[in-house]
Amino acid sequence: MPAIVCHRQAQPIEALRRAHTDAAEAITAEEEATTRPIRPHLDPGADQNRLGAASLDPPITKETLSELDLNRIVNDIRLRHDINFEHEIMFRPNTRRGAQKKREDNEYFEALAIEFDYYIRRQKGPLSPATRQDHKRSAVVHSTPSSLPKFPQRLPPMISAIGEVIKTLVPTAKWETVDDQFDVDLRMQELEHGICNIAGLFEWIGQLLLCSCSPMRDAMVTAMVAKSQQAVTEQDAHQLVDSVKDLFGILETMKLDVTNHQIRYLRLYLLEESVQFEQHQILDRIAAGWSISHERRWFEAPYAHPETQDRFVMFKERVIDRIVTPTATFPLTLASDLERLRHLQHDFRLCHYHLACGRTFREALSKLGWTKAMPMLPYTECMKHIGAIVGAQGQDFEFGAHPDVVLEIVRVAFKICGIKALPDPSTLALTGWYLGEALNPQTAFYNDIEGILWDELSTMLHLEVEAIFNMNPLEILNRYDPGPPGSSNKQHRGGDLSLQSISKRAAHIIVLHWRVWAPILYDQPDPESPRLRNQRIVTEAEEMAARTRTHRSLSSVSASQPAFMQSQDRHRADTSSLSRGNNRSQVPIYTPGSSDGESTTSERPERSNAPSA
Repeated sequence: MPAIVCHRQAQPIEALRRAHTDAAEAITAEEEATTRPIRPHLDPGADQNRLGAASLDPPITKETLSELDLNRIVNDIRLRHDINFEHEIMFRPNTRRGAQKKREDNEYFEALAIEFDYYIRRQKGPLSPATRQDHKRSAVVHSTPSSLPKFPQRLPPMISAIGEVIKTLVPTAKWETVDDQFDVDLRMQELEHGICNIAGLFEWIGQLLLCSCSPMRDAMVTAMVAKSQQAVTEQDAHQLVDSVKDLFGILETMKLDVTNHQIRYLRLYLLEESVQFEQHQILDRIAAGWSISHERRWFEAPYAHPETQDRFVMFKERVIDRIVTPTATFPLTLASDLERLRHLQHDFRLCHYHLACGRTFREALSKLGWTKAMPMLPYTECMKHIGAIVGAQGQDFEFGAHPDVVLEIVRVAFKICGIKALPDPSTLALTGWYLGEALNPQTAFYNDIEGILWDELSTMLHLEVEAIFNMNPLEILNRYDPGPPGSSNKQHRGGDLSLQSISKRAAHIIVLHWRVWAPILYDQPDPESPRLRNQRIVTEAEEMAARTRTHRSLSSVSASQPAFMQSQDRHRADTSSLSRGNNRSQVPIYTPGSSDGESTTSERPERSNAPSA
C-alpha cells in the first residue's frame, strides 16, 4: 500500500518538473525575443547609410547657444550699436535656416530614430525608480549587449548636450541633480539592458523646466512630456524623436527668454556706455592692424581745401548725398548702420517717385485740357493707390514707368475731366514717357525733382541735428521712439514716405556716428595731406641738422682733450659699465602723468667714449 501511494505521488511531481522546465524555456525564449536587437521597419542598407552620413552632434548644444551668453551679449558691438535705435531689442528664433542646415538636421533626427528603435524594442515596460534595480539584476543575465550592431552612436552626445544646456537654465544648486540624471554611462547601460525609464526621464525634465521657464512656455513643456509618454507606450521611435525635437525647441526658447530678460535688465547701462564701448572696440581693431586712413577720402573728396571746412558739416552733407543717390555706396565706418541707410535710400526714392507721379499727373491733366485748380481729393486717392501698387512689391519694386502706375494716373485724370471712354494707347504712351523722363537720372526733369527734395531734406535734417546734438543716447531714443515698452519700433525699418521721417532717422544715425568716429578719424588731421607732408619733411630736416651739429661739437671737444684725459675717460666708462650691469640699465619710474598707475621706463644714458685724437 505505501508503495502504491508513493507511485501515485511520483506521477504529479514528475509532471510538475516537466511543466516547470517548459515554462522556464518559454520565459527564456520570450526574454531573448524581447532583449535581442530588432531592426526597424526600414531597409537595412538605407539604415547603415543614414547612420554613417548624419552628424553625431545634435543641432542644439551649449556651444551653438553660446552666442546668447551674457558675456557675448555685452561684448557684441552690433547689439551695443543697435540698442540705440530700439527700446525693445531682442533675440528671436532663427526660422530662416538655410537648406543645407535643414537637410543636416533632418539627417540627424532620422539617424536618431534608427538608434531609438534599436533600444526602445528592448524595453521591458515603463519602470519606476523604486523597481529599476530589481529588474536590472534580472535583465543582466539574459541581455547580450555585445550583440548590438556596431554604428556611431548619437545618443551619448545628445544626452550630454541636453544636460549641459539645462544647466545653463537652472540655478547652480540643481546642477548636481542634473548631472545625476544625465549620467551618460549609466543611461547607455540602462538602454543596453532594456531598463531605461525614458518616460520617467522626460517627466522629470518637464517638472524641472516648469519650475524654471516662463509660464507662457508651460503648454509647450506639458505637450512634450505627453508626447514622449505616448511614444514609449506605443514603442514609436519616430514619435520619440519628435519629443526630442520639441525638447530642443523648448531649451532654445528658454535660452532666448533668459537672454532677452538680461538685455532688458541691462538696457540702460548698455545704452549709456555704447559710444565708449564702440570706441574701445574700434581702437583695439586699429591696434591689431586695421587701417582706416583711407576712410576719410569719401567725405573730403568734393572739397578743395577740406582742412578749412567744418568737419561735421562736411560729414552731414556727404551722408545726405549718399542717401539721395540711389546707387551710392557707404564706407566701412558706416557698416553698423548700413541696413538703416539702405532703408533711407529706398524711402527717399519712394519720395522721388511719388513727386514724379504727381508731376506726371498734373501734366496728364494739362494734356487733357484741364485748366482749373487740381482737385485734392482725387489726387490724394490717386497717390494712395500708387502707394499700394508700390508697397505690394516692397524693396523689389523697380523705379520706372510701371504700367499699373501709368494706368492709374490716366484713369483718375480721365475721371476728373469727365471722359468716360477707355484710355487710348497714345495717352498711355505719352504719360509713360513723361513719367520715365521724371525718373531718368540723365534728364533735367529728374535733377529738378532731386534738387527740390535735397533742399527740403537738408533743411529738415539741420533742424533735427541741432535739436538732438547735445542729448544723451537715451533722450534721443525717447524722442524718436516714445511708445510704451513692448510696442514695436518702426522708426528705422523703412516704409515711411515723408521727408520728415527720413530727416529724423538720418539725424539719429549722423549724430551717433559722429560721436563714435570723430575723435578717432574725422577730427584727426590727415597724415597724407600736403601741408602735413611738408611739415614732416621740414621737421625731419631740422632734426637731421641738429644731430649733425651735435656730432661735430662732440668731435671737436674730443679732439681738444689731451691723451691722458681720454684714457682716463675710457677707464671710467669701462669701470662704470662693469659695475652697472645689464639688469640695471633700465629703471622703472612711476610718473604722475601716467594713467592707471602705468609705469614708464627711463633709460640711463651711457657715457660715450670720444675717439682718440
